Amino acid sequence: MENVTEKLLLEKGSPKTNKLEQIKTLNLSKMALKHGDLPVKLLSRLQSLERWDLSGNRLQELPKNLKLPALRYLDLTNNQMEDVTTLESLSSLEELKMDDNFYITISDSYKLMVLLPKLRIYNNKDVSTTASHLRYVFSDNLRTRIVTVWERSFSLPDPITAGKMSDLEKNFVNAARHQVKFGPSSVSDFTKWRVEILAKEHLRSLTQPKEDFIPKESAEATKTCVISSPSKRKQTKLVTDDKIILTPRKKLRVNPLESSAAEDSPRKSRRVSLRTDGAVSTPTRGQARTETPRKRNNVAYGEFRASRKALSVLCFNHNQGNFFFTGSYDNKIIMWDIGGVDSSYNFKVVQLLVMEVSATPLHICLPPTSPGSHLLTASDDGLHCFNTQLGTSSSTKRSNEMEITFPIYEEEDKEHDYHTIDGLSFLTDDIIASKSHMHCSIYLWSWSRTRSQRPNKESRSVCAVVLAELQWASTNIPYLALNTCPGRAYIACGDDKGRIWTYHVTNLPKNSFQIGKPIPPTQVLEWPSPTRKGLGLTEGPSINSVAMDPELRYLVALTDKNMVIVWRREESS
Repeated sequence: MENVTEKLLLEKGSPKTNKLEQIKTLNLSKMALKHGDLPVKLLSRLQSLERWDLSGNRLQELPKNLKLPALRYLDLTNNQMEDVTTLESLSSLEELKMDDNFYITISDSYKLMVLLPKLRIYNNKDVSTTASHLRYVFSDNLRTRIVTVWERSFSLPDPITAGKMSDLEKNFVNAARHQVKFGPSSVSDFTKWRVEILAKEHLRSLTQPKEDFIPKESAEATKTCVISSPSKRKQTKLVTDDKIILTPRKKLRVNPLESSAAEDSPRKSRRVSLRTDGAVSTPTRGQARTETPRKRNNVAYGEFRASRKALSVLCFNHNQGNFFFTGSYDNKIIMWDIGGVDSSYNFKVVQLLVMEVSATPLHICLPPTSPGSHLLTASDDGLHCFNTQLGTSSSTKRSNEMEITFPIYEEEDKEHDYHTIDGLSFLTDDIIASKSHMHCSIYLWSWSRTRSQRPNKESRSVCAVVLAELQWASTNIPYLALNTCPGRAYIACGDDKGRIWTYHVTNLPKNSFQIGKPIPPTQVLEWPSPTRKGLGLTEGPSINSVAMDPELRYLVALTDKNMVIVWRREESS
């Protein structure tokens, strides 16, 4: 590694000159440079620098407060970047390359789009639309929610002192970070980061004259990942109580920008494919696309707009594959009949029911024995049940039939809101597994015994008949969904440290439930801790969702660090 000196910069820069101030292009690639090797005072003299290649180094961050007013292009490919906020001072950047930085997530990509007001090209893709949405529309939605938190629980001290304002800011920011939920879980780190910034801005706006306070993006407006997987991975085998070995098989890389632009943008729906009874549905921007068999090439294609807002969840009726449910960010669930195909194989769709929810639906579940009569939906405002039986009313609109509450609700306070149900799945025909955000347990409860109760006349709520409480991780990270394997009586749920908590549920004795005495997991699959040369062990990510095949041969976990982990079940000898 060479020392970065004035002589070196003159040699590596162009056009050839004897003054740093005249250099426009600089190539410092493949020099094994680290953060401490970049002298800010010397580099700050590159006032005309427009293009800078730093690829193939060992940079984890850039020097803070490095100001290069003319810099338009920066290549940080194949480094070890972690802290992207250090790029904030490079406010003139229009094109940035961050490929092959193992620790860069979708949230980091979003942060860059907000921090760099002129960024248009990211990893060779045009992100102008996404960046503009994040800077303005997404931020405005967060501001609205932040103001609600302020008006509900906070006020300025009287008199205003520095000490009181410091305590107020700490409490308000902390409350906003916990209570404001918006966008998909894969960018929750970005959301919390953005909420903290906007909450502080809101507090300052209340104490400073309006003409003196201008939000950062407003001021700018008035002026005008492929993640490399480790080369070697440690194969770990974990043995369960019933002598089953689960071996991590694969960790798949995901391009973070493609996920960012096409899947996880807060204003777009996720592109997902579901196949059941010969039908495929792919929602995008509130549209659903379906395919059914065609004479010539075995496929008939159709597309329809399911909502003006992004779609948050999809669900097929497993007994009648042409019945299809869509949940969207306008707080509605719609039931569709998508099975219509005429003699020419033209696709048709009919809207059957509209159910209005008090918050964005996160999960939809249909009872296995009666999927045509009821629907359960989990949301940020609790768990609700709807009657979906057709022909019982002339109206196509259905309201909430009842809300199902849980014992943990009684422990709510200003800091703890347990109404966000971010995990929901049937374990058997009658037993449901569900969990609440911030509650370190999973409830198992009876659907039939809960539904047989008479709802409260005013709140239309019933308390779930809980059969057991399963011990889970203690975390404030929301939207870590659980899943079940009914054929094997298994439940699995990931946490924010890369672990997967599994439970083999056999017999649940009646009336044995005791609050505060959760059943420990059958097995916790630890994060395999892959290593990368020169970086050591990879820290465990959040496991956003898990899936299992009916025979529990494979368990697949999706993380927030652009990795998919596949576990294979092996019978021990």
